[in-house]
Amino acid sequence: MTLYLIQHAESKRKDEDPARPLSKKGWEDIRKVAEYAEKHLHIQVSQIYHSGKLRAQQTAQVLANHLRPTKGVIVAEGLDPLANPKMWKNRLTETAEDIMIVGHLPHLSKLAGELLTGDANREVVTFTNGCIVCLEKGEKGLWKVRWMITPEVVPKCDDTGLRPGAPIEEARKILEEAAAVAEQRIKETMRCMHGSPSIWKTKLLTVLA
Repeated sequence: MTLYLIQHAESKRKDEDPARPLSKKGWEDIRKVAEYAEKHLHIQVSQIYHSGKLRAQQTAQVLANHLRPTKGVIVAEGLDPLANPKMWKNRLTETAEDIMIVGHLPHLSKLAGELLTGDANREVVTFTNGCIVCLEKGEKGLWKVRWMITPEVVPKCDDTGLRPGAPIEEARKILEEAAAVAEQRIKETMRCMHGSPSIWKTKLLTVLA
């Protein structure tokens, strides 16, 4: 089973709009990430779940427009910022389908900690607006981080910053360099966890199609 955790894209401040819809930058970021996820990561999910908040709903809808989940987009309970992560930890034991969750902090961080270490208060992954964290559950039910991407490391599909006709290796190098900081942070976190770091091997390599 593969689980994709997404923090909603950047939203307007409450004093700008009490409903806190996505900001202009938020729309641009999540469209860029969604298009990249479709064309280069080839993400396929059965459902996209999101909280009842507008910023999460808008983020989920953009992702759905590109990824076309087979069972659609669903507003779900237990995804609000202060929700108990154990609810979704238990729910994930009841399905083997690949799904996507669009939510908020601190809930997403606590859910990742709960799945990866059994400790919701242990920050294993640092989420940012519009990022995608890919977790995979193995045969023994143990979760691991496969990769993560942020809007900052995803080249725009219409403006990659690469020279025309640039080879795949050049694009991959740019993404690897941009992801190095995030990779190092997770490795440092893993060293603090019980067990050998190799058990929690983190691969933050974005492969272009």
